[in-house]
Amino acid sequence: MSDLDLRLRDRAGLRRAVVLLAALLGLVLVVVGGSLLHAQSAVAPVPRTAVVGRTSAVCPVLSATPDPTASPSATPSEGSTPAPGTTPAPGTTPAPGTTPAPGTTPSPATPGSTPSPATPGSTPSPATPGTTPAPGTTPSPATPGATTTPAATPSPQVSASTGSVAPSSVSVVTVRQGGQGGGRVTGAPVSDPGQAIDQLELTQQGTGGQAPAASSVVLSAEGSMATALGGVVSSASTTGETAGLVAAPCLAPATEQWFPGLSADAADRSELVLSNSDEAQAEVDLRFYGPDGRVVVPGSPGVVVGAGETRTVSVAGLAAVTGPVAVGVRASEGRVSVAVRRVRTDQLQPAGADWQVPSVAPTTRALIPGVPGETGPRVLQLVNPGTDRAMVSVELLGLGGPFAPAGADLVEVPAESTASVELTAGLAGQAAGVRLTSDVPVTGAVISTSRRAGATPDLAVQSAQPALVRQGLSAVATTTTATDSELVLSNGGDADAPVTFEVFSYAGVSLRRDDVLLGAGTSATRRLTSPAPSYVVVTVPDGSSVVGSVTLTQPEGDAAGLATIPLTSPDVAGRAPRVEQDPAVGR
Repeated sequence: MSDLDLRLRDRAGLRRAVVLLAALLGLVLVVVGGSLLHAQSAVAPVPRTAVVGRTSAVCPVLSATPDPTASPSATPSEGSTPAPGTTPAPGTTPAPGTTPAPGTTPSPATPGSTPSPATPGSTPSPATPGTTPAPGTTPSPATPGATTTPAATPSPQVSASTGSVAPSSVSVVTVRQGGQGGGRVTGAPVSDPGQAIDQLELTQQGTGGQAPAASSVVLSAEGSMATALGGVVSSASTTGETAGLVAAPCLAPATEQWFPGLSADAADRSELVLSNSDEAQAEVDLRFYGPDGRVVVPGSPGVVVGAGETRTVSVAGLAAVTGPVAVGVRASEGRVSVAVRRVRTDQLQPAGADWQVPSVAPTTRALIPGVPGETGPRVLQLVNPGTDRAMVSVELLGLGGPFAPAGADLVEVPAESTASVELTAGLAGQAAGVRLTSDVPVTGAVISTSRRAGATPDLAVQSAQPALVRQGLSAVATTTTATDSELVLSNGGDADAPVTFEVFSYAGVSLRRDDVLLGAGTSATRRLTSPAPSYVVVTVPDGSSVVGSVTLTQPEGDAAGLATIPLTSPDVAGRAPRVEQDPAVGR
Protein backbone atom coordinates (compact mmCIF):
# COMPACT_ATOMS: atom_id res chain seq x y z
CA MET A 1 0.00 0.00 0.00
CA SER A 2 1.43 3.35 -1.02
CA ASP A 3 2.06 6.30 1.27
CA LEU A 4 -0.75 8.16 -0.51
CA ASP A 5 -3.25 5.43 0.34
CA LEU A 6 -2.16 5.43 3.99
CA ARG A 7 -2.55 9.20 4.26
CA LEU A 8 -6.02 9.07 2.70
CA ARG A 9 -7.13 6.30 5.08
CA ASP A 10 -5.83 8.25 8.12
CA ARG A 11 -7.70 11.37 6.98
CA ALA A 12 -10.94 9.38 6.56
CA GLY A 13 -10.62 8.00 10.08
CA LEU A 14 -9.97 11.46 11.44
CA ARG A 15 -13.07 12.81 9.70
CA ARG A 16 -15.18 10.02 11.19
CA ALA A 17 -13.83 10.79 14.66
CA VAL A 18 -14.56 14.47 14.27
CA VAL A 19 -18.11 13.77 13.07
CA LEU A 20 -18.72 11.37 15.96
CA LEU A 21 -17.40 13.88 18.49
CA ALA A 22 -19.59 16.65 17.05
CA ALA A 23 -22.65 14.39 17.19
CA LEU A 24 -21.98 13.53 20.84
CA LEU A 25 -21.49 17.20 21.70
CA GLY A 26 -24.76 18.14 19.95
CA LEU A 27 -26.63 15.41 21.81
CA VAL A 28 -25.32 16.71 25.14
CA LEU A 29 -26.41 20.26 24.26
CA VAL A 30 -29.89 19.09 23.25
CA VAL A 31 -30.37 17.11 26.46
CA VAL A 32 -29.14 19.91 28.74
CA GLY A 33 -31.01 22.67 26.86
CA GLY A 34 -34.19 20.62 26.70
CA SER A 35 -34.06 19.99 30.44
CA LEU A 36 -33.71 23.69 31.17
CA LEU A 37 -36.56 24.66 28.87
CA HIS A 38 -38.73 21.85 30.18
CA ALA A 39 -38.24 23.03 33.74
CA GLN A 40 -39.45 26.52 32.80
CA SER A 41 -42.49 25.48 30.77
CA ALA A 42 -45.10 25.54 33.55
CA VAL A 43 -48.51 26.69 32.36
CA ALA A 44 -49.29 28.22 35.77
CA PRO A 45 -46.39 29.45 37.91
CA VAL A 46 -46.66 28.52 41.56
CA PRO A 47 -45.95 31.19 44.18
CA ARG A 48 -43.41 30.19 46.78
CA THR A 49 -46.08 29.47 49.35
CA ALA A 50 -48.41 27.52 47.04
CA VAL A 51 -47.64 23.93 47.95
CA VAL A 52 -49.49 20.97 46.53
CA GLY A 53 -51.43 19.33 49.38
CA ARG A 54 -51.94 22.66 51.15
CA THR A 55 -54.72 25.24 50.81
CA SER A 56 -55.29 28.70 52.18
CA ALA A 57 -58.08 31.25 52.49
CA VAL A 58 -58.10 34.87 53.65
CA CYS A 59 -60.80 36.20 55.96
CA PRO A 60 -61.02 39.97 55.26
CA VAL A 61 -61.11 42.22 58.30
CA LEU A 62 -60.71 45.98 58.45
CA SER A 63 -58.87 47.02 61.57
CA ALA A 64 -60.87 49.17 63.97
CA THR A 65 -58.64 52.13 63.22
CA PRO A 66 -59.78 55.55 64.48
CA ASP A 67 -60.85 58.17 62.01
CA PRO A 68 -57.78 60.38 61.41
CA THR A 69 -59.96 63.44 62.07
CA ALA A 70 -61.16 62.04 65.38
CA SER A 71 -59.47 61.76 68.76
CA PRO A 72 -56.54 59.28 68.83
CA SER A 73 -58.33 57.40 71.61
CA ALA A 74 -61.41 56.74 69.52
CA THR A 75 -62.93 53.30 70.05
CA PRO A 76 -65.53 51.26 68.16
CA SER A 77 -69.08 52.49 68.44
CA GLU A 78 -70.79 51.87 71.73
CA GLY A 79 -73.19 48.98 71.55
CA SER A 80 -71.29 47.04 68.90
CA THR A 81 -71.08 43.31 69.47
CA PRO A 82 -69.15 40.47 67.89
CA ALA A 83 -70.82 38.19 65.39
CA PRO A 84 -73.72 36.35 67.03
CA GLY A 85 -72.72 33.03 68.51
CA THR A 86 -69.00 33.81 68.53
CA THR A 87 -66.34 34.65 71.08
CA PRO A 88 -66.65 38.33 72.07
CA ALA A 89 -63.98 40.67 70.83
CA PRO A 90 -61.97 42.38 73.54
CA GLY A 91 -63.79 45.17 75.26
CA THR A 92 -67.20 44.41 73.77
CA THR A 93 -70.42 43.04 75.18
CA PRO A 94 -71.16 39.41 74.29
CA ALA A 95 -74.24 38.86 72.18
CA PRO A 96 -77.11 37.16 74.04
CA GLY A 97 -76.53 33.48 74.46
CA THR A 98 -72.81 33.55 73.65
CA THR A 99 -69.91 32.45 75.82
CA PRO A 100 -66.14 32.66 75.45
CA ALA A 101 -64.49 29.71 73.73
CA PRO A 102 -63.65 26.99 76.27
CA GLY A 103 -60.15 27.28 77.61
CA THR A 104 -59.51 30.68 76.08
CA THR A 105 -58.98 34.03 77.74
CA PRO A 106 -60.09 37.21 76.00
CA SER A 107 -57.28 39.58 75.28
CA PRO A 108 -57.22 42.51 77.67
CA ALA A 109 -56.45 44.91 74.85
CA THR A 110 -59.20 47.32 73.90
CA PRO A 111 -59.70 48.26 70.24
CA GLY A 112 -58.28 51.68 69.76
CA SER A 113 -55.67 51.24 72.49
CA THR A 114 -52.10 49.97 72.15
CA PRO A 115 -52.28 46.17 72.25
CA SER A 116 -49.72 43.87 73.74
CA PRO A 117 -47.21 42.28 71.35
CA ALA A 118 -48.97 38.93 71.61
CA THR A 119 -52.30 40.31 70.41
CA PRO A 120 -53.14 39.46 66.76
CA GLY A 121 -52.98 42.61 64.74
CA SER A 122 -50.76 44.40 67.24
CA THR A 123 -47.58 46.32 66.58
CA PRO A 124 -44.74 43.80 66.34
CA SER A 125 -41.29 44.15 67.78
CA PRO A 126 -38.50 44.98 65.35
CA ALA A 127 -37.59 41.30 65.09
CA THR A 128 -41.12 40.22 64.23
CA PRO A 129 -41.39 38.69 60.76
CA GLY A 130 -43.43 40.82 58.44
CA THR A 131 -42.14 44.19 59.58
CA THR A 132 -39.82 44.48 56.62
CA PRO A 133 -40.45 43.71 52.95
CA ALA A 134 -39.81 40.13 51.91
CA PRO A 135 -36.56 39.59 49.97
CA GLY A 136 -36.96 40.55 46.38
CA THR A 137 -39.98 42.76 47.00
CA THR A 138 -40.30 46.51 46.76
CA PRO A 139 -42.40 48.89 48.82
CA SER A 140 -45.87 49.44 47.36
CA PRO A 141 -46.07 52.63 45.29
CA ALA A 142 -48.66 55.18 46.28
CA THR A 143 -52.00 54.60 44.59
CA PRO A 144 -54.66 57.31 44.53
CA GLY A 145 -57.46 56.35 46.93
CA ALA A 146 -55.47 53.47 48.44
CA THR A 147 -54.37 52.79 52.00
CA THR A 148 -51.97 50.10 53.12
CA THR A 149 -51.69 47.89 56.19
CA PRO A 150 -48.14 46.50 56.15
CA ALA A 151 -47.07 43.98 58.74
CA ALA A 152 -49.36 44.07 61.77
CA THR A 153 -49.56 47.83 62.17
CA PRO A 154 -52.50 49.74 60.64
CA SER A 155 -51.39 52.47 58.32
CA PRO A 156 -51.77 55.94 59.81
CA GLN A 157 -53.09 57.15 56.45
CA VAL A 158 -56.48 55.49 56.68
CA SER A 159 -59.65 56.55 54.99
CA ALA A 160 -62.32 58.13 57.13
CA SER A 161 -64.63 55.20 56.48
CA THR A 162 -62.64 52.98 58.84
CA GLY A 163 -63.53 55.08 61.86
CA SER A 164 -66.46 52.93 63.01
CA VAL A 165 -65.83 49.25 62.41
CA ALA A 166 -67.71 46.56 64.34
CA PRO A 167 -65.49 43.88 65.90
CA SER A 168 -65.17 40.84 63.64
CA SER A 169 -65.03 37.14 64.37
CA VAL A 170 -63.55 34.37 62.24
CA SER A 171 -65.15 30.91 62.19
CA VAL A 172 -63.29 27.93 60.72
CA VAL A 173 -64.47 24.34 60.22
CA THR A 174 -63.38 21.20 58.42
CA VAL A 175 -65.67 18.70 56.73
CA ARG A 176 -65.41 15.11 57.91
CA GLN A 177 -64.07 12.89 55.13
CA GLY A 178 -64.39 9.17 55.84
CA GLY A 179 -61.26 7.05 55.98
CA GLN A 180 -58.83 9.99 55.91
CA GLY A 181 -56.82 11.12 58.89
CA GLY A 182 -54.03 13.52 59.69
CA GLY A 183 -53.71 17.09 58.64
CA ARG A 184 -53.93 20.41 60.43
CA VAL A 185 -55.62 23.79 60.13
CA THR A 186 -54.07 26.97 61.48
CA GLY A 187 -55.11 30.61 61.51
CA ALA A 188 -52.90 33.68 61.81
CA PRO A 189 -52.88 37.36 60.85
CA VAL A 190 -52.04 37.87 57.18
CA SER A 191 -49.37 40.30 58.32
CA ASP A 192 -47.70 37.77 60.62
CA PRO A 193 -48.39 34.12 59.66
CA GLY A 194 -46.09 32.93 62.42
CA GLN A 195 -48.37 34.36 65.10
CA ALA A 196 -50.90 31.53 65.31
CA ILE A 197 -54.37 32.09 66.79
CA ASP A 198 -54.96 29.18 69.16
CA GLN A 199 -58.76 29.05 68.78
CA LEU A 200 -58.44 28.54 65.02
CA GLU A 201 -56.14 25.52 65.18
CA LEU A 202 -57.91 22.28 64.22
CA THR A 203 -56.42 18.80 64.18
CA GLN A 204 -59.59 16.72 63.95
CA GLN A 205 -61.90 16.53 60.95
CA GLY A 206 -65.49 17.64 61.40
CA THR A 207 -64.70 20.18 64.12
CA GLY A 208 -64.64 23.97 64.20
CA GLY A 209 -63.34 26.98 66.07
CA GLN A 210 -63.96 30.71 66.43
CA ALA A 211 -61.86 33.70 67.42
CA PRO A 212 -62.13 37.49 67.42
CA ALA A 213 -59.98 39.16 64.75
CA ALA A 214 -58.52 42.66 64.66
CA SER A 215 -57.03 42.32 61.18
CA SER A 216 -57.31 40.05 58.14
CA VAL A 217 -56.66 36.39 58.94
CA VAL A 218 -55.18 33.68 56.71
CA LEU A 219 -56.39 30.09 57.25
CA SER A 220 -53.99 27.37 56.15
CA ALA A 221 -54.78 23.66 55.86
CA GLU A 222 -52.52 20.74 55.01
CA GLY A 223 -52.79 16.99 54.64
CA SER A 224 -56.32 15.62 54.58
CA MET A 225 -57.59 18.96 55.87
CA ALA A 226 -56.54 20.66 52.63
CA THR A 227 -59.72 19.49 50.88
CA ALA A 228 -62.02 20.06 53.86
CA LEU A 229 -61.48 23.70 54.88
CA GLY A 230 -64.12 26.41 55.17
CA GLY A 231 -64.23 29.74 56.96
CA VAL A 232 -66.51 32.74 57.51
CA VAL A 233 -65.82 36.24 58.80
CA SER A 234 -68.75 38.00 60.45
CA SER A 235 -69.72 40.89 62.67
CA ALA A 236 -72.82 42.39 64.23
CA SER A 237 -73.45 45.87 65.52
CA THR A 238 -76.40 47.92 66.72
CA THR A 239 -74.89 51.33 65.99
CA GLY A 240 -72.28 52.96 63.81
CA GLU A 241 -71.86 52.86 60.06
CA THR A 242 -71.74 49.03 60.05
CA ALA A 243 -74.96 48.63 62.03
CA GLY A 244 -76.59 45.30 61.22
CA LEU A 245 -75.05 42.02 60.07
CA VAL A 246 -71.93 41.61 57.96
CA ALA A 247 -70.72 38.18 56.82
CA ALA A 248 -68.69 36.58 54.05
CA PRO A 249 -66.82 33.34 53.36
CA CYS A 250 -63.06 33.40 53.67
CA LEU A 251 -61.58 33.71 50.19
CA ALA A 252 -58.94 31.72 48.34
CA PRO A 253 -56.19 33.72 46.62
CA ALA A 254 -56.78 34.10 42.88
CA THR A 255 -55.43 35.85 39.81
CA GLU A 256 -58.74 37.16 38.41
CA GLN A 257 -61.77 38.48 40.31
CA TRP A 258 -64.87 40.46 39.32
CA PHE A 259 -67.10 42.84 41.28
CA PRO A 260 -70.27 44.11 39.57
CA GLY A 261 -72.53 46.80 41.03
CA LEU A 262 -70.03 48.83 43.05
CA SER A 263 -70.49 52.52 43.69
CA ALA A 264 -68.34 55.64 43.60
CA ASP A 265 -70.96 57.67 45.45
CA ALA A 266 -70.12 59.20 48.84
CA ALA A 267 -73.36 57.80 50.29
CA ASP A 268 -72.67 54.28 48.98
CA ARG A 269 -68.97 53.63 49.47
CA SER A 270 -67.11 50.68 47.99
CA GLU A 271 -63.60 49.84 49.15
CA LEU A 272 -61.54 47.04 47.64
CA VAL A 273 -59.57 45.19 50.31
CA LEU A 274 -56.66 43.34 48.69
CA SER A 275 -54.74 40.86 50.85
CA ASN A 276 -51.56 39.04 49.89
CA SER A 277 -50.88 36.07 52.16
CA ASP A 278 -47.96 34.79 50.05
CA GLU A 279 -44.27 35.44 50.75
CA ALA A 280 -43.71 37.28 47.46
CA GLN A 281 -45.28 40.56 46.42
CA ALA A 282 -48.25 40.66 44.05
CA GLU A 283 -49.10 43.20 41.38
CA VAL A 284 -52.64 43.70 40.09
CA ASP A 285 -54.39 45.77 37.44
CA LEU A 286 -57.81 47.27 38.17
CA ARG A 287 -60.21 47.70 35.26
CA PHE A 288 -63.29 49.89 35.71
CA TYR A 289 -66.56 49.72 33.78
CA GLY A 290 -69.48 52.15 34.05
CA PRO A 291 -72.92 52.59 32.46
CA ASP A 292 -71.34 54.55 29.60
CA GLY A 293 -68.43 52.23 28.92
CA ARG A 294 -64.87 51.58 30.05
CA VAL A 295 -63.54 54.07 32.60
CA VAL A 296 -59.88 55.02 32.28
CA VAL A 297 -58.42 55.48 35.76
CA PRO A 298 -54.85 56.75 36.15
CA GLY A 299 -52.91 54.74 38.70
CA SER A 300 -55.13 51.66 38.50
CA PRO A 301 -52.68 49.44 36.60
CA GLY A 302 -49.73 48.07 38.51
CA VAL A 303 -51.10 48.23 42.07
CA VAL A 304 -48.51 46.46 44.22
CA VAL A 305 -49.53 44.46 47.30
CA GLY A 306 -46.49 43.47 49.31
CA ALA A 307 -45.99 40.11 50.98
CA GLY A 308 -48.13 39.84 54.10
CA GLU A 309 -49.80 43.13 53.26
CA THR A 310 -53.41 44.33 53.01
CA ARG A 311 -54.27 47.35 50.86
CA THR A 312 -57.55 49.24 50.82
CA VAL A 313 -58.51 51.01 47.60
CA SER A 314 -61.50 53.36 47.55
CA VAL A 315 -63.49 53.22 44.32
CA ALA A 316 -64.64 56.81 44.87
CA GLY A 317 -61.02 57.87 45.20
CA LEU A 318 -60.20 56.50 41.75
CA ALA A 319 -63.29 56.69 39.55
CA ALA A 320 -65.69 59.61 39.26
CA VAL A 321 -68.66 57.69 37.84
CA THR A 322 -72.39 58.09 38.30
CA GLY A 323 -74.27 54.79 38.44
CA PRO A 324 -73.11 51.21 38.97
CA VAL A 325 -69.40 50.53 38.57
CA ALA A 326 -67.85 47.12 37.95
CA VAL A 327 -64.22 46.37 38.74
CA GLY A 328 -62.11 43.56 37.30
CA VAL A 329 -59.01 42.66 39.33
CA ARG A 330 -56.28 40.82 37.41
CA ALA A 331 -52.94 39.84 38.89
CA SER A 332 -49.94 40.17 36.61
CA GLU A 333 -47.69 38.88 39.38
CA GLY A 334 -48.58 36.63 42.32
CA ARG A 335 -52.08 36.14 43.76
CA VAL A 336 -54.39 38.17 45.99
CA SER A 337 -57.60 37.65 47.92
CA VAL A 338 -60.05 40.49 47.29
CA ALA A 339 -63.31 41.50 48.94
CA VAL A 340 -65.21 44.77 48.74
CA ARG A 341 -66.42 46.54 51.85
CA ARG A 342 -69.77 48.19 51.13
CA VAL A 343 -71.05 50.95 53.43
CA ARG A 344 -74.22 52.98 52.82
CA THR A 345 -75.45 56.09 54.59
CA ASP A 346 -78.66 58.10 54.32
CA GLN A 347 -78.28 61.72 55.36
CA LEU A 348 -75.21 60.73 57.38
CA GLN A 349 -77.15 57.96 59.15
CA PRO A 350 -76.20 54.26 58.77
CA ALA A 351 -78.09 52.52 55.95
CA GLY A 352 -76.37 49.15 55.64
CA ALA A 353 -73.00 47.46 55.25
CA ASP A 354 -71.67 44.18 53.86
CA TRP A 355 -68.70 42.37 52.38
CA GLN A 356 -69.10 41.75 48.65
CA VAL A 357 -67.26 38.64 47.49
CA PRO A 358 -66.11 38.08 43.88
CA SER A 359 -68.57 36.97 41.21
CA VAL A 360 -67.64 34.22 38.78
CA ALA A 361 -65.59 35.29 35.78
CA PRO A 362 -67.72 36.45 32.84
CA THR A 363 -69.53 33.52 31.23
CA THR A 364 -72.55 32.85 29.04
CA ARG A 365 -74.39 31.03 31.85
CA ALA A 366 -74.23 32.16 35.48
CA LEU A 367 -76.10 31.44 38.71
CA ILE A 368 -76.68 33.83 41.62
CA PRO A 369 -77.66 31.97 44.81
CA GLY A 370 -79.69 32.97 47.82
CA VAL A 371 -81.48 36.20 46.98
CA PRO A 372 -83.30 36.72 50.30
CA GLY A 373 -87.06 37.00 50.65
CA GLU A 374 -89.03 39.50 52.74
CA THR A 375 -89.45 43.20 51.89
CA GLY A 376 -86.91 45.59 50.45
CA PRO A 377 -85.33 46.42 47.07
CA ARG A 378 -83.55 43.70 45.07
CA VAL A 379 -81.45 45.05 42.18
CA LEU A 380 -79.59 42.91 39.64
CA GLN A 381 -76.23 44.36 38.56
CA LEU A 382 -74.55 43.17 35.33
CA VAL A 383 -71.23 43.83 33.64
CA ASN A 384 -70.20 43.06 30.07
CA PRO A 385 -66.42 43.49 29.72
CA GLY A 386 -66.38 42.35 26.08
CA THR A 387 -66.35 44.42 22.93
CA ASP A 388 -69.76 43.20 21.69
CA ARG A 389 -73.22 44.05 23.02
CA ALA A 390 -74.72 41.42 25.33
CA MET A 391 -78.35 40.30 25.42
CA VAL A 392 -78.93 38.69 28.82
CA SER A 393 -81.93 36.50 29.61
CA VAL A 394 -82.91 36.69 33.29
CA GLU A 395 -84.82 33.89 35.05
CA LEU A 396 -85.79 33.68 38.70
CA LEU A 397 -85.51 30.19 40.20
CA GLY A 398 -88.50 30.33 42.52
CA LEU A 399 -90.00 27.87 44.96
CA GLY A 400 -92.49 26.78 42.29
CA GLY A 401 -90.13 26.76 39.32
CA PRO A 402 -88.37 29.17 36.95
CA PHE A 403 -90.06 32.31 35.66
CA ALA A 404 -89.10 35.53 33.92
CA PRO A 405 -89.54 38.70 36.03
CA ALA A 406 -91.93 41.15 34.44
CA GLY A 407 -90.08 43.88 32.60
CA ALA A 408 -86.68 42.36 33.37
CA ASP A 409 -86.68 39.14 31.36
CA LEU A 410 -84.22 40.43 28.75
CA VAL A 411 -81.52 42.99 29.50
CA GLU A 412 -79.24 44.68 26.98
CA VAL A 413 -75.74 45.45 28.26
CA PRO A 414 -73.59 47.56 25.92
CA ALA A 415 -69.98 46.60 25.25
CA GLU A 416 -67.57 47.26 28.13
CA SER A 417 -70.44 48.60 30.23
CA THR A 418 -72.68 47.92 33.22
CA ALA A 419 -76.46 47.70 33.55
CA SER A 420 -78.92 47.29 36.41
CA VAL A 421 -82.50 46.07 36.62
CA GLU A 422 -85.06 45.89 39.44
CA LEU A 423 -86.15 42.40 40.57
CA THR A 424 -88.22 43.48 43.57
CA ALA A 425 -91.65 43.17 41.95
CA GLY A 426 -90.82 39.86 40.27
CA LEU A 427 -89.61 38.26 43.50
CA ALA A 428 -92.66 39.42 45.47
CA GLY A 429 -90.91 38.85 48.78
CA GLN A 430 -89.88 35.26 48.02
CA ALA A 431 -86.36 33.84 48.30
CA ALA A 432 -84.94 32.66 44.98
CA GLY A 433 -81.91 32.10 42.82
CA VAL A 434 -81.16 33.92 39.57
CA ARG A 435 -80.10 32.28 36.29
CA LEU A 436 -78.39 34.41 33.64
CA THR A 437 -78.06 33.29 30.02
CA SER A 438 -76.18 35.54 27.61
CA ASP A 439 -74.90 35.46 24.04
CA VAL A 440 -71.53 36.89 25.19
CA PRO A 441 -69.78 36.44 28.56
CA VAL A 442 -71.17 38.51 31.44
CA THR A 443 -71.30 38.26 35.20
CA GLY A 444 -73.50 39.77 37.87
CA ALA A 445 -74.64 40.23 41.46
CA VAL A 446 -77.83 41.18 43.30
CA ILE A 447 -77.85 44.05 45.81
CA SER A 448 -80.49 43.39 48.50
CA THR A 449 -81.69 45.88 51.10
CA SER A 450 -83.69 44.98 54.22
CA ARG A 451 -86.63 47.00 55.47
CA ARG A 452 -88.34 46.93 58.89
CA ALA A 453 -90.42 49.65 60.56
CA GLY A 454 -88.45 51.60 63.13
CA ALA A 455 -85.15 49.88 62.30
CA THR A 456 -82.02 50.87 60.44
CA PRO A 457 -81.93 49.20 56.99
CA ASP A 458 -79.15 46.80 56.10
CA LEU A 459 -77.37 45.71 52.93
CA ALA A 460 -76.47 42.26 51.58
CA VAL A 461 -74.82 41.35 48.28
CA GLN A 462 -75.35 38.04 46.45
CA SER A 463 -72.62 37.39 43.88
CA ALA A 464 -72.76 34.90 41.00
CA GLN A 465 -71.13 31.65 42.13
CA PRO A 466 -69.90 28.44 40.49
CA ALA A 467 -72.03 25.31 40.88
CA LEU A 468 -71.16 23.19 43.90
CA VAL A 469 -68.83 20.23 43.37
CA ARG A 470 -69.74 17.23 45.53
CA GLN A 471 -70.24 19.33 48.67
CA GLY A 472 -71.14 22.86 49.70
CA LEU A 473 -70.11 24.33 53.05
CA SER A 474 -70.87 27.32 55.23
CA ALA A 475 -68.85 27.62 58.43
CA VAL A 476 -71.80 29.48 59.99
CA ALA A 477 -75.27 27.89 60.00
CA THR A 478 -76.87 29.10 63.23
CA THR A 479 -75.87 31.85 65.60
CA THR A 480 -77.80 33.24 68.58
CA THR A 481 -81.52 33.42 69.25
CA ALA A 482 -81.38 37.08 68.13
CA THR A 483 -80.51 36.01 64.58
CA ASP A 484 -82.62 33.81 62.31
CA SER A 485 -80.95 31.47 59.81
CA GLU A 486 -82.29 30.03 56.57
CA LEU A 487 -80.70 27.71 54.03
CA VAL A 488 -81.56 28.60 50.42
CA LEU A 489 -80.78 26.05 47.68
CA SER A 490 -81.30 26.54 43.93
CA ASN A 491 -81.01 24.13 41.01
CA GLY A 492 -79.95 25.90 37.82
CA GLY A 493 -79.87 22.69 35.78
CA ASP A 494 -82.41 21.04 33.49
CA ALA A 495 -82.77 17.87 35.59
CA ASP A 496 -83.96 17.23 39.15
CA ALA A 497 -81.21 17.15 41.79
CA PRO A 498 -81.57 15.20 45.05
CA VAL A 499 -79.45 16.90 47.74
CA THR A 500 -78.78 16.26 51.41
CA PHE A 501 -77.87 18.83 54.03
CA GLU A 502 -76.50 18.17 57.50
CA VAL A 503 -75.92 20.59 60.36
CA PHE A 504 -73.02 19.94 62.77
CA SER A 505 -71.88 21.45 66.04
CA TYR A 506 -68.31 22.73 66.26
CA ALA A 507 -67.56 19.62 68.31
CA GLY A 508 -68.42 17.52 65.24
CA VAL A 509 -71.80 16.24 66.48
CA SER A 510 -74.54 15.88 63.85
CA LEU A 511 -77.51 18.01 64.89
CA ARG A 512 -79.82 17.64 61.89
CA ARG A 513 -79.95 15.82 58.56
CA ASP A 514 -82.54 16.25 55.79
CA ASP A 515 -83.02 15.31 52.15
CA VAL A 516 -84.33 17.81 49.60
CA LEU A 517 -85.38 17.09 46.02
CA LEU A 518 -84.67 20.18 43.94
CA GLY A 519 -86.72 20.21 40.77
CA ALA A 520 -85.14 21.59 37.60
CA GLY A 521 -85.02 25.38 37.79
CA THR A 522 -86.43 25.56 41.32
CA SER A 523 -85.34 26.68 44.77
CA ALA A 524 -86.04 25.39 48.27
CA THR A 525 -85.64 26.96 51.72
CA ARG A 526 -85.17 25.38 55.15
CA ARG A 527 -85.11 27.16 58.50
CA LEU A 528 -82.01 26.33 60.52
CA THR A 529 -82.67 26.21 64.26
CA SER A 530 -79.95 23.93 65.67
CA PRO A 531 -78.04 25.04 68.79
CA ALA A 532 -75.33 27.58 68.01
CA PRO A 533 -72.62 27.70 66.91
CA SER A 534 -73.03 25.24 64.06
CA TYR A 535 -72.10 24.76 60.42
CA VAL A 536 -73.87 23.18 57.46
CA VAL A 537 -72.70 20.76 54.76
CA VAL A 538 -74.72 20.17 51.57
CA THR A 539 -74.06 17.12 49.40
CA VAL A 540 -74.99 17.42 45.71
CA PRO A 541 -74.97 14.97 42.76
CA ASP A 542 -71.99 14.92 40.39
CA GLY A 543 -72.45 17.20 37.41
CA SER A 544 -75.38 19.10 38.93
CA SER A 545 -75.91 22.87 38.81
CA VAL A 546 -76.82 23.43 42.46
CA VAL A 547 -75.87 26.59 44.34
CA GLY A 548 -76.88 27.79 47.77
CA SER A 549 -76.37 30.15 50.66
CA VAL A 550 -77.21 30.77 54.31
CA THR A 551 -79.30 33.89 54.97
CA LEU A 552 -78.97 35.59 58.36
CA THR A 553 -81.59 38.11 59.53
CA GLN A 554 -82.32 40.09 62.68
CA PRO A 555 -86.13 40.15 63.16
CA GLU A 556 -85.86 42.43 66.20
CA GLY A 557 -83.70 45.26 67.40
CA ASP A 558 -82.60 48.67 66.16
CA ALA A 559 -81.14 47.31 62.92
CA ALA A 560 -82.89 45.14 60.33
CA GLY A 561 -79.75 43.03 60.01
CA LEU A 562 -79.31 41.05 56.78
CA ALA A 563 -76.38 38.96 55.52
CA THR A 564 -75.94 36.10 53.06
CA ILE A 565 -73.12 33.55 53.05
CA PRO A 566 -72.70 31.62 49.77
CA LEU A 567 -71.88 27.94 50.04
CA THR A 568 -68.41 27.01 48.79
CA SER A 569 -66.96 23.64 47.79
CA PRO A 570 -64.06 22.82 50.13
CA ASP A 571 -62.57 20.27 47.75
CA VAL A 572 -61.80 22.94 45.14
CA ALA A 573 -61.63 26.24 47.04
CA GLY A 574 -58.18 27.52 47.89
CA ARG A 575 -56.23 24.65 46.39
CA ALA A 576 -52.71 25.44 45.26
CA PRO A 577 -52.39 25.91 41.48
CA ARG A 578 -51.56 22.77 39.59
CA VAL A 579 -48.42 22.97 37.46
CA GLU A 580 -48.54 21.20 34.11
CA GLN A 581 -45.55 20.73 31.85
CA ASP A 582 -45.82 21.49 28.14
CA PRO A 583 -44.71 18.33 26.27
CA ALA A 584 -43.95 20.38 23.16
CA VAL A 585 -41.10 22.20 24.87
CA GLY A 586 -37.69 20.58 25.23
CA ARG A 587 -38.42 17.76 22.77
